[in-house]
Amino acid sequence: MKRWAIWLAALLLAATLALGAVVFAAQAYSSADDPLISLSYINDVLLPQIVELIQKNNRGEDIGGAVATTPAETTVTEPPVEYPDGTEHTDGYYAVVQVGAGETLYASVHACEVIVRAGDTAVVSPFTVKYEEQGLSDTTEGKELYNGESVPKNHTILIPRDDGRGISVGEGGAWLMVRGDYRIVETPAVS
Repeated sequence: MKRWAIWLAALLLAATLALGAVVFAAQAYSSADDPLISLSYINDVLLPQIVELIQKNNRGEDIGGAVATTPAETTVTEPPVEYPDGTEHTDGYYAVVQVGAGETLYASVHACEVIVRAGDTAVVSPFTVKYEEQGLSDTTEGKELYNGESVPKNHTILIPRDDGRGISVGEGGAWLMVRGDYRIVETPAVS
């Protein structure tokens, strides 16, 4: 019985010490040590500053020291995109395009989407080395179409960039719906 009482007293002492350590740690914690911004900081400090700046701006007062500005003479111009000869632009809508037999449609500079409506077509891709094989994205089925594969009709096909990937057209030509910049090139005859 005496042993049991000693163990119980030791257990209670350990629990009391652990509880005291937790309480001490909680009292010592300060949100000033926390690198995150608290909601009270936003409401008590930042929000009044923002409201004051807005009111000063509405009254026409100078708030230049508080807000970074860009000089008026600064102009930002993007370099012009150089499109290859024969590039057609669809301006974001689908254009119905008739492609003749023996011709290939390529993306021009940017990506383009193609939907084959009629005709025999196949994927053209110069990337055929093992582990680097890349083709066209069939976004309708969620799969990749590789070099030489037939392009299914009424599927949205994505040609990601002008890197030699495209859609070649077989005998009889084809009707395609194209969105984006594209060019049509005569496919060289294979000898």
